[in-house]
Formats: sequence, C-alpha cells, structure tokens
Amino acid sequence: MKTKFLVSVGLAGVWLVVSLHLAVGWVRAVGGALPPLYLCWVIGGVALLPGFLMSAMFFSNLLHRRLPCHPHTDEPVTVILCARNEEANIPLAIRALRRQRYAGPIHVLAVDNGSTDGTRRAILAQQAAGGPGCTVEYVFCAEPGKAHALNAGLARVRTPHFLTVDADTRLEENAVQRIMDHIVAQNSACAAGNLFAANGRGSLAARMQNYDYLLSIAAIKRFQGSYRSTLVAQGAFSAYNTAEVRAVGGWQDVMGEDIVLTYSLLEKGLPSTYEPRAVGYTHVPETAAALYSQRRRWAVGMIEGLAAVRPWRQGTAYARYFTSVNLAVIWLDLAFLFGFLPGVLLAVCGYFYLVGLLTLFTVAVCIVLYASMYRYQKRLGVPFLNSLTGFLAFLVAFQAIQSTAALHGYLTRILHRKGEWK
Repeated sequence: MKTKFLVSVGLAGVWLVVSLHLAVGWVRAVGGALPPLYLCWVIGGVALLPGFLMSAMFFSNLLHRRLPCHPHTDEPVTVILCARNEEANIPLAIRALRRQRYAGPIHVLAVDNGSTDGTRRAILAQQAAGGPGCTVEYVFCAEPGKAHALNAGLARVRTPHFLTVDADTRLEENAVQRIMDHIVAQNSACAAGNLFAANGRGSLAARMQNYDYLLSIAAIKRFQGSYRSTLVAQGAFSAYNTAEVRAVGGWQDVMGEDIVLTYSLLEKGLPSTYEPRAVGYTHVPETAAALYSQRRRWAVGMIEGLAAVRPWRQGTAYARYFTSVNLAVIWLDLAFLFGFLPGVLLAVCGYFYLVGLLTLFTVAVCIVLYASMYRYQKRLGVPFLNSLTGFLAFLVAFQAIQSTAALHGYLTRILHRKGEWK
C-alpha cells in the first residue's frame, strides 16, 4: 500500500516539475499585464495543484484496478433508514431492501423524524407487508435533525454492523451482501458504497450530476479507499461497525453529520474504506437551485469536519494527507471563480493571461482520468444511465455551480448559520 502511494505521488510530482517549468515561462510571457502574486496564485490553483492531485489519483487508481475478493458473510445486519416527509420515496427504499440477495437476516429501523405527511402510514404499510429475511420496525424521533434521527436508530441497533440508507436511495439487489462482505473482511470502522443517480435521465441538472457521481466522486473514493482513508462514508449508503460508532458518540448535530463522524473514526486510526461493487441509486436534485443548496451543505460539512478534527490530528499519514487536500480545495474553488472564469473571458477576447497551454495539460489529465473511471464503472457490471447532453453540461457548467455553492457554504460556516434537515 505504501509503495503504490509513493509511486502515484512520485509520478504526479514529475508532472508538477514539468508544469512548474512551463509556468515560469507563462509568468514571464504575461509580464506586467497582471500582478505577479495574483498570477502565481491563479496558475497554482487552476493548473499546477489540480494537475498534481488528478494525476496522483489517476496513477493510484490504475495501480489498484484489481478488485479484491471477499468471503460471503451471513451476519445479521440492521439498516437505519431515516425519513422526513418521504411518503413517496420510502416504500421504494424498503422494497429494495426486501429484494436484497443477502445470506443473513436484515432488520430495517425506519426512523420517522417528525414527518407531517404520510410517511408514518407508508412505513407501517411496509411493516405489515412482512417478507422473509427482512423485517421492518417503525421508530419515531420527535427531535428535528437528521443526526437525532440517526442516533435514535443507533440506540436500537443490536447487530455488530449496521447500514445507513437514505429514504430516496434504492439499493441494487446485491448491495447489502457486497458491502457487508467488505466491511467484515476488511475490519473497517466504516465503508462507503458506490452511488449512482437514480434519476439520471431527468432534468439537465440531474443528468449533469449523473457524471459527477459516476466519474468524480467515485474516483476520489477509490483513491482514498485504497489507503483505508475514505473521508466520507456518506449517509445515503454506507456500512458501519456499531461499537466503533458508539465509542465516538454517534452523529453530531451539524450539517455534515456523516463527514464529522467519518473524521472522528479516522482520528482514532480506524480504517474507512470503499466498496465500488455495492451500488445504490440515489435521487439527485432536479433543479440547479436544489443542486446549489445541496453542494452548499456539502461545503459546510467539509469545513465542519476540518474544524472537528484538524488534518494534523488524523490517526494515519494517509488520512492526514487526504484531509490536507480537502483544505486545499478551498484554494481551488476560489482560484476557479476568481481566476479561471475571468481567464476564459480574457481568452475569448484574445488575452491568454490566465488560461493557456498549462490549462490544456490539466484538461488532458482530467479527460484521461474520466475515461479510465468510466471504463472501471462499466467493468462492475451494474447498470447506470448515460446522457451525452448531461456529460457535456457536466464538463461545461458543473464546476461553476459547485464552486459558487462551495464559496457560499464556506461563508455560511464562518457566519455559523444553521442548515436544513438534509
């Protein structure tokens, strides 16, 4: 594991050295057109650092392309399924759990977090339906907040491991078996599943996000998981060691409750891993406004995680590296908004001050990474949706929405604003 990490970072370092050589010429060519400090800040944030990080991830994922085989487990497992006003979605989520090809018994704790619609009725109908191998228990949590709902479920868990699944997420029929095989064999404190967009043929915003989950998020989790340091075991679909989660106090009442929990487990030196073959189909936001709101919450969650556990306090060198990269993401977002986008406008006018040859190198690395990730996901044999317009929108527009929402999220955290339930 250490050798592959050093090889990946070393090859990325070679790319960085070549890029720095080109960057010196770039700065000299621009001359006095822009302040040198600003120019170096932008070039570092839109070309040098992104290229280094993406190439390190590409080489690491290439070295870890083989999937390990895990023995099957039939250990009983609990699923915490939290819902707030999910009358339409929660029956689908529970039915997907009933259809699981899992060797052991599944007990679903459907936690109703003070819903005002027909969520309670929908859960009780599924509970009455019964079914072999999967039982459903209705749990009511009056205290608003997803963390409170999750902790209410955790208090009722009686199995060594449990899963969290969002009410708008449907698991592929082998998902529970695969993630349970993984977490038991790897002895992980938590293990993230692989999420695809359930509504990837919906609106343009949804089709665009399909490729964010399929290519970007999955690639990052593969990279981090290869070193047992996945930074987010997402609440939408992940597995956990019950005793370890209880030992760190469960979930905190923050916007990024799943991020803070994962950071707390990593701080103890415990492994946080990723199982790409365990697939869940989650409902992604259908509008640009909803997408913006979601990514703003994610940015707040990232800052909450960094505030709860500083990078230098993480339990392993790998976790310290990856959390430090998360801290650098703030620079990347700011450089994109205040360097790359103005640079594109200047380039359209014929002034290649901020966007030029080095930027094209970064784009080339990005395309190679996406192509390899797409091929990897195809090899899993789990169906996902495709959309040419969605992919083009992802390439052209997604990062602008993501970075703008992230900046809003950083400011939200600084101002200590309270967030929504999910």
